[in-house]
This record gives sequence, structure tokens and C-alpha cells, in this order.
Amino acid sequence: MASKKAHEVDAFLSRPDTSFPVILLYGPDPGLVSERAETVVRHSGVAPDDPFSHVSLQADELERDIGRLFDEARTLSLFGGRRLVRVRGAGNGRNLADAVADLAADPPAGCTVLIEAGDLRKSAPLRTQAERGRAAMALPCFQDEDKALDRMIDEELAQAGLAIDRAARETLRARLGADRLASRGEVRKLCLFALGKGQITQEDVEAIVGDVSAETVDEAVDAAASGEVKRLPELIGRLVSSGTSTFQLHGALLRFFQALQVMRGEVEAKGTPVSAVVERRRPHFRRRPALEAALGAWDGAGVAAVLGRLEHDILLSRRESALAVTVMRRSLIEIGVEAARRRARARR
Repeated sequence: MASKKAHEVDAFLSRPDTSFPVILLYGPDPGLVSERAETVVRHSGVAPDDPFSHVSLQADELERDIGRLFDEARTLSLFGGRRLVRVRGAGNGRNLADAVADLAADPPAGCTVLIEAGDLRKSAPLRTQAERGRAAMALPCFQDEDKALDRMIDEELAQAGLAIDRAARETLRARLGADRLASRGEVRKLCLFALGKGQITQEDVEAIVGDVSAETVDEAVDAAASGEVKRLPELIGRLVSSGTSTFQLHGALLRFFQALQVMRGEVEAKGTPVSAVVERRRPHFRRRPALEAALGAWDGAGVAAVLGRLEHDILLSRRESALAVTVMRRSLIEIGVEAARRRARARR
């Protein structure tokens, strides 16, 4: 299988290997996927601003016209040298997965095909074809762990010529991690703020660094609604540690299922395919797979039951503020478990 473990990806990307001209980067952290994609671009030798050598495509457009990917991948560079075809926003599309299988079996000469995807299950067609292909490499990009965060912080501090005390580092770490690019941006902003001071203090961190982990709300809603139960404990931990308002999360859940109710009505009343209903909503590519999974799993009665439960939980959280976190945790877990059961029944 042509794949690397999460901790091996940075080492692989530091030594460009053109024997794998088809590269798939996937994972729940879009910032990390994007940052590593930029590393591939730098090592490719292709100028990012050269329209003849660097082509950027959207995965949803390729699903409607997959022939364009083959045309771009097999086009010779006008002025010689390698070409780079970058595909963004990939997910569970079958046409792209089949194209990866073909390109991995018969790789294009002098061209790198770089695909950026969201979180893909082990059985996802795109991931499977990339791992099986002799000329393809699948690279997982998972959420930053403490060691990875510390390494990124150290890199930025070294470039700025700054040190940081232990308390400040712990405070900084607690506010980072939801998205690699956003996290790096916050550290760079902190370094600029402290430039010339020599050492960053906890007061500096609290004054300038935003709470990047607030983005976890959308991740938690998507995981619960689509039945990704295994992700919920870690996401809940991040929500609690970041001090996220329980009302903020319950409000996001309520809005998600209200929208799902409208879409489900269209599926059941008109027989419109799930993918077509989601396409008309034009969700952000990061959230699209979860929305499709949720819309396929929940029927109208199930959505109505969740909305009733959420209204009860929101009222309970307001009346019993000391239990708000417990109620939030229960809401996410119960919804996630029910979604997982529904998806399991649908697969039988």
C-alpha cells in the first residue's frame, strides 16, 4: 500500500519523490492539508503563479467533467519542465476516485497531480484508490497533537528570535490546534506583537492570541449529526477546555437540524437525490461530506425528534446552569449514537 502514517508525512514531504506523481492529502484539519499542499508545490519546482504549469481545479467541477483532469495531467508544458495539477475540495466523488486509479496505473509524464481532501474513511473510494495505486501516495493530515504544536511554535519563535516561558507556552497551546494554518497565523501574530522583547509572557498570549479552537463547534456538530461517534470525546474535550458557550453549540446544532428538516422534506416529498439537495445548498466543501451523510441517515421523524430534544436541552441548560456542560455532552453523544445506528441500518 502506498501510504504513510500521520507521523511520517512531514519527513516524506521534506524529500520530494517524483516516483509518486499522484499525491492525496486528506484529513479533518483543512489548514494542515493546505499547508502540506503548499510544501508539495514548493518542492515541485513549479511556479505557483505560472498559469501554463500550475493548474488549480475544484473537485465538484471534475465530478461533472472528469475528462478535464486527464487533459490537464497529460498536457505537456509549453516551455518545458514539470507541471502541477492541484485539485481542491475532494471528498467521496466516484469519478475522481476512478480517475486516480487510472492515473496511478498509468502516471502522466512530467506532471504531479496533487489532491486535497477532507476527512476520508478507510473505505472511502478516493483514499482506497490512492493507497492501491503504484504511482500514488496517500498522506493523512490529522489534528495537531502537543508535540506537533510545540514544534510549530518553536519554528516560529526561532525565526523571530524569541523565547517563551512555560506558563505562556501552556496557555498558547490551549488556544491552538483546531486548524494548522490558523494556529500558525496566531503564533506569527504573537511574535510580531512581542518583537524586541526577547521573551513572550503569559500576559502577551492572553492579550493577542484568539481562541482558534472555537472552530471546533462546526466539527462537533458535523460529527454528531453524521454519526462519527469516535471523534466526539476529543471534540467535546476541546470545547470544554476552550470555554465554548454551551448555548453556542446548542444553537449550532439547532440550526443544522432545522436546515436538515427542510432538505429532508425535499428528499421525501419530491424524491430528489440527497447529493442534488446538498448541491443546491452549496455548503463549504469541508462540511459537505457530513451534511450528505446526515441527510442520508436521518428521516423526517428522526429530525423532528432531535429538534424536540434540543429545545428541551437548551431550556434545561438555562434553568440549571451548573449542568450546562453535562447537558451539552449528552446532546452530542446521544445524537451521534443515534446517527451511527441509522447509518448502520441503512448499510444492511
